[in-house]
Amino acid sequence: MKYLSTLILISLSVFSQTDVITFTKDISPIIYNKCTSCHRSGESGPMNFTSYEEVAALSSMIEFVTQNDYMPPWPPDTTFQRFGYEKILSIDEISKITNWITAGVPLGDTNLLPQMPIFSTNSNLGPADLEIQIPTYSSTATSNSDDYVCISIPSGLLQDRQVRAIEVIPGNIEIVHHVLVAINEFGSPSTTITPNCMAPMGDQVYTYAPGSLPIEFPADSLNKFGIEIPANSSIALGLHYPEGTFGQLDSTKVKFYFYPQNTSIREIYTEYLINEGLPPDPPFSIPPNQITQMSSTYGPIINDISVMSIFPHMHLLGKEMECFAVTPTNDTINLVRINKWDFEWQGAYLYKKFLKIPAGSIIYAFGSYDNTASITNPNPVLVQSGLNTDDEMFVFIFQFLDYEIGDENLSLIHISEPTRRRGMGGWGV
Repeated sequence: MKYLSTLILISLSVFSQTDVITFTKDISPIIYNKCTSCHRSGESGPMNFTSYEEVAALSSMIEFVTQNDYMPPWPPDTTFQRFGYEKILSIDEISKITNWITAGVPLGDTNLLPQMPIFSTNSNLGPADLEIQIPTYSSTATSNSDDYVCISIPSGLLQDRQVRAIEVIPGNIEIVHHVLVAINEFGSPSTTITPNCMAPMGDQVYTYAPGSLPIEFPADSLNKFGIEIPANSSIALGLHYPEGTFGQLDSTKVKFYFYPQNTSIREIYTEYLINEGLPPDPPFSIPPNQITQMSSTYGPIINDISVMSIFPHMHLLGKEMECFAVTPTNDTINLVRINKWDFEWQGAYLYKKFLKIPAGSIIYAFGSYDNTASITNPNPVLVQSGLNTDDEMFVFIFQFLDYEIGDENLSLIHISEPTRRRGMGGWGV
């Protein structure tokens, strides 16, 4: 009997030790895989999460931002539509973090601490065929205002080229909040810099935010997908530098990787299918001291299309956005929903596979603006639609091509989770 009691006590002790949530066994894999890619020295995160001491010291803050879905930053509602390279925490991961903090942030057996991922700054795409770098730029962002600037640079191409991949390399990763890349076939023969510019002129083809992957267009033995840069065109970049970066320097570059000359591609188009407030659509205004609803439609779509990505966009008063398509047979295709719009965290979202929208479908978009008094908007005034930061927009940018049988089975995911550059994924802005 005494032997049996001792055995039970030993078993309970072993169970309780293995059941305890510790940093080394349970929390470090979550932090290293979902947080450290941005929260480390030389990256965009304002604090480092590279050791137990650093994480434990900020555990209360970590608990708050994870429980309130503020971090990791991933605006799309995952119950509405799923995307490639999502940066989210599962319910189980959030529960582990909460329970670990409640238990007093135990370290655990240091022999169980996993090796931190290797965060490479290389993309394995090889040498770029075209590299465009902005002139050294000094941020004009003040202590309470951001800097938005557009820089257009001649491509120098004397013939059309087909693009298989695009990559942005920030010149100063600590201050580059996002970069919008566009192709302007009517560009200037010299470099131009446009201050207070939200979006570059031309067809937007890629969006960078800290941790974003290069975009590699799908290709197989039958199809080569991509975009074309016309001869004599310009590469236009829209850059965002956040408040507090005044005087800091940046020299961001964008790399283009070409298919062999004269490769026949299925070209992917970039279109503002929902474009309220911007020409040629009529302007709109948002009255002060109220919440204003917005809606728009596009269609019916003439031909079947295969959608690759979607980029919802508003400015500072945005509250929520939703977009879906309704087919001729009355089926609904969810495209994207943002329940809590945050201007600082927006982006173009890449579907896991091409999404087919059949001919005859109509695309619907809904949203709202909050122009009531708040800490960030203490004195509401009438706001008009427009391109400037203190104007407003209601836009959904689609990247798509004409549908062919089998498109919906083609994966748009090219890089596996452990090897993603900087680890964030997506086309987040």
